[in-house]
Amino acid sequence: MENYELDEIHRIRREISERFDHDVDKLIAHYQVLEQEYRKSGKYKFVDLLSEKLEAAKSGDEKAAD
Repeated sequence: MENYELDEIHRIRREISERFDHDVDKLIAHYQVLEQEYRKSGKYKFVDLLSEKLEAAKSGDEKAAD
């Protein structure tokens, strides 16, 4: 039994890897540039997970102090 979806995912991943010479640093740099472009466009909302975790921890500490 063939798994078309999984084969397609592998094919796409190979294409992406080849496009960046199989260099993960180049791929990450590309995604970082895209992120900055998306942030500047204002069309997308970004969530800073670290800030959310810190706020949640702070709120938890305040509740514990009550």
